[in-house]
Amino acid sequence: MTIDHLQTPWSMLSARDFDSWHSMCSYLGAFPAPLANYFIKYFSDEGELVYDPFSGRGTTALEARILNRNTLATDLNPIALALSEAKNYNLSTEEIFTRIDELESKYDYALYQPEAIAQSDEIHLIFHPKTLAQLCYLRRKLLKSEKQVDKYLIGITLGILHGGERKDTTSAYASIDMPNTFSMSPEYVRRFVQTNQLNRFERNVFSLLKEKTTRMFKKHLSLGGEGLIMKADVKSLSKYDELQPYKDSASLILTSPPYLGIVNYAKQNWIRSWFMDQDPIAVSEELDDDLNLDGWIEFSKLAIKELKEFLKEDGVAVFVIGDVAKSKNSVIPLAREFCLMIMENKIFKNVWCINDVITSTDKTTRIWGDKKGIATSTDRIVILSDINPFEKFENKHNIEKLNIDSVIELTKYFIGV
Repeated sequence: MTIDHLQTPWSMLSARDFDSWHSMCSYLGAFPAPLANYFIKYFSDEGELVYDPFSGRGTTALEARILNRNTLATDLNPIALALSEAKNYNLSTEEIFTRIDELESKYDYALYQPEAIAQSDEIHLIFHPKTLAQLCYLRRKLLKSEKQVDKYLIGITLGILHGGERKDTTSAYASIDMPNTFSMSPEYVRRFVQTNQLNRFERNVFSLLKEKTTRMFKKHLSLGGEGLIMKADVKSLSKYDELQPYKDSASLILTSPPYLGIVNYAKQNWIRSWFMDQDPIAVSEELDDDLNLDGWIEFSKLAIKELKEFLKEDGVAVFVIGDVAKSKNSVIPLAREFCLMIMENKIFKNVWCINDVITSTDKTTRIWGDKKGIATSTDRIVILSDINPFEKFENKHNIEKLNIDSVIELTKYFIGV
């Protein structure tokens, strides 16, 4: 391999070998559990705090709690917050099945048929009328609930909301035969249904939730530590009263910021936004996922300065940042711009950057493209600290440690300084 394509320790691990709750629901741009597992083990110890300010589907928070760390996870996207919250509790299959049975026993189709009929034409294209009525009922019962089991049920409902059919037309999903990772646009759905002559089959959502739960617990471990999930803007973290106790507390910040004008997390999840009773356009306006390069650098500068207030003096920040291809022959190395910004503003004493060539299906951002760019198969791992964490953790025995000389060489090769 060339210097910029060295095999990383976590890339040799299969995501299928990790906790099944990671697969609760697909999410655009999610990074794989092996990567989270590796850096949490490497740069933190049990009982310490791990923070993810762009929580997404909660990969960092879940893996950290499995590894007996305390976690803080923030985001602005209601779907991200719901998925992170769904993975934040120790629940048994018995209490989950009992709650599903209770919900089903109290369900009355006649009461929710009018609400189902009142939904938009786009939603009617996707779900059978009886399935849609069940989903309307679950929205009413779950979204305003503070029960831990109901927060879990929201997460798995988002996971089974839409996806593919089997050859015999059965499905693990509530929708017509369509992608699971993202929501096709309403106009595309209409053409897709007509072109493929798709039928809406009746799906029993209560049964799907039980089947999903059975899969979720096949390889699920109990959670250690404590976890806080809350809505917060990374550009103004220090202003939240609830976050004040966490300042100077995180041993590790592990996250992946929004991609450069590629993934519109709200609009490309409009079906899940419908279930969450959220307007995807309003959500999109609140998110920082549609920035040009200058805007993204300024956003990153504000974010990293805020985040440093939550990091211990000897803490480590790890950012997963993908390249963006503007054309076949033009790639924007966002991580390089990010590193240069950190160095120019002297935000951290030490900056390292290594490559992570994605070969697994966890890299979901490569399935779209628009005139703003396409996510590539290369992620950069940016490591920031005011200390040398490779020296601090050199006695760790449970992982394959990175070679500091190779990391320095890779950093010089990529950044050019």
